[in-house]
Amino acid sequence: MIHAMTKILNKNSLIFIIAIILGIALIFYETISFNDEFLQLKDRKAVALVNDVVISEDQFLKYASNLGADIQPEDDVEILELLLERMIEEELLVQRGIELDLHKKDIGVRKEMIKQVIDFIIQVEKNQFNEEDIRDFYNENIGKYRPTQKIQFQSIYINSLNKESVLLGTESDLKTLQPKLLNLYDELNTKDFLDIKSSYDENNFFEVPDKLINIKDCNLLFGKSICNQIASLNIDEVSQPIFFDNGYFIFKLVDQVKQEINEDYYNEIREKIIFDYNNGLDDEKLKNYLKYLKDNSEIVRYSF
Repeated sequence: MIHAMTKILNKNSLIFIIAIILGIALIFYETISFNDEFLQLKDRKAVALVNDVVISEDQFLKYASNLGADIQPEDDVEILELLLERMIEEELLVQRGIELDLHKKDIGVRKEMIKQVIDFIIQVEKNQFNEEDIRDFYNENIGKYRPTQKIQFQSIYINSLNKESVLLGTESDLKTLQPKLLNLYDELNTKDFLDIKSSYDENNFFEVPDKLINIKDCNLLFGKSICNQIASLNIDEVSQPIFFDNGYFIFKLVDQVKQEINEDYYNEIREKIIFDYNNGLDDEKLKNYLKYLKDNSEIVRYSF
């Protein structure tokens, strides 16, 4: 009897010891497994984990570089987080594209994949709007659509004699052209501006439109400061020499039109308003869809 009891106790002790060993082994295995996973992330220098897909530090730096960002350690963390957030959003769109089988067209090009998913999101439901919606949008953004004046002008360009000098564009530079400029302005008293232009003009870099143009288009040619000076002239008034590039422009304002904000103007730009309104709705759709993807995904962000 005693021998039998001893045998049972020894058997139970053995089972207990084996259970302890297995438990320790399991804990050890889980620890090793966790450490391996941690070390893998560490080796890859992960900055985020999106549904088990690692965004590495190298990927992040390359992404920032492609956007033209020069990442430095002292950079504002907020900027880095914005860049990372955009990477996470793009990764979510790529993963969604794979789920929708949109990758069959070209899985090797992430930009194409992202574009396909965005197009899919936008096209799922067509934008619905009426005239009242467009009017409200127009009135709320009237500053964006406020018309700018149109101007028509003529010009004469005279090259500086000191193109390689540090004095280029200074008063001293302008004085070297004084004899030529005096003759030019004297001739303006008796001759037409365009007649004088044929004798004096040295503009070889672009053609100045001889018609009414939007002042924004003028800004693209000469910059805002010069165009404001032209617009401030009276009709048929000739400007003083204005420095530009390697010489001086003399302008004559020929005509000026300031468009009124009225029903005709609204009808003229209505298609642009509808285009902008639709873009706003599409942006809101994408924003909401990205929020949905984030809310239904496992995303881990690591410190930089």
